[in-house]
Parts: sequence; structure tokens; C-alpha cells
Amino acid sequence: MYRVILLALLALTGCSASEPVVKTYLLPTNDNDQLVTYANKSQPLVIVRPVEVSAHLGGTGLVYQVSETEVVQAQQNLWAENLSMQLTRLITTDLRQKQSRYWFDELTPAISSVDTPKLQVRFTEFNGHYTGLAKLKGQWLVINKSGDVVSRQPFFIQVPLVESGYDAQVRALSEGVDRLTGQMSQYLGQLTL
Repeated sequence: MYRVILLALLALTGCSASEPVVKTYLLPTNDNDQLVTYANKSQPLVIVRPVEVSAHLGGTGLVYQVSETEVVQAQQNLWAENLSMQLTRLITTDLRQKQSRYWFDELTPAISSVDTPKLQVRFTEFNGHYTGLAKLKGQWLVINKSGDVVSRQPFFIQVPLVESGYDAQVRALSEGVDRLTGQMSQYLGQLTL
């Protein structure tokens, strides 16, 4: 009898314990996403290769730097989709809207990338920071038809967090990507591939 009561109490306690709430996030797209952009035949194609992120950014959790040396990956605040895929899509869409010289498209099996210029973006930082900022750092490369790197541009962007929390961090990181693609589109609009 004692054993039955103990098991019943354990079962009730297990049911009443609240599980941590897991939240998932997507990078918001900019307000111009309602605009549909179409390629025209005069726009040369540039392939946007999958965005590379450093190993500490490649997990499912959002990353926050809590001190000069310590970085944590959230366990209950997760990316709803692979970060590299989100960044590739967002950068491609933004570049289509912010300049008209080239048509940017993601690398897919349907598109031959032979003899096609490419854009490669790498992030070494894409995280919240204990100073109240979102930090984006890395470089982007432009590779011509022959496979030669014609431009290598480092970037470092800081966006203040308007409030605390992961939602504010995601919005600030998205604003940082918007600033990055603004810089990229100005430069790429003057580049001949």
C-alpha cells in the first residue's frame, strides 16, 4: 500500500512540474519584402553561396557573449531554421531589392555555377553582447567567372539592443544584416564582374 501511495505521489509531482518553455526565432525580413523583384535579361547572375558561420554559431541556440571570454548558446531560445539558410535567403533577397545591376540567386542544384560569379559571406560573430549590442563580424568575397577572388571585404557592425531579451537580439541582428547588405549593394553596384 505504501508503495502505491509513493508511486502516485511521484506521478503527480512529475505532472505538476513545469517544463521550460522553448521559443523559436526567425530573422525578420525587411519591410520591402512585399515588393516582388523580377530578373531581367540584362542583369548578370551572381550565385550567393551558402553563408558560412563559425562553429560556435552553427548550433540551434541563439548565441550571447556574457563576458570578454565566455559565450553561451541558449537552450530554450532556438533558431526555428538553420541560421546559415536564413542568412543566405535574407542576403539574397536584400541584394535583389537594394541594387539592380546584378541578379542574385541562391546556389541550388538547378542552377549551374560553372562560369558564374559568386558571392561568399562568412560570419565569425553573429550574437548578442554583454555591452547591450548585437555584433556582426566577418567578411564577404566576390569570386569572378574564372574562380578568382576579385574583392574581399571585412565587416564589423554593431547594433544597440533596444531592450533586453532574445526577441530584441534577433531584431538587432536582422537590422545588422540590413546594414550589411546596404554596404554590399553600394559596393557591388560599382563592380564589374
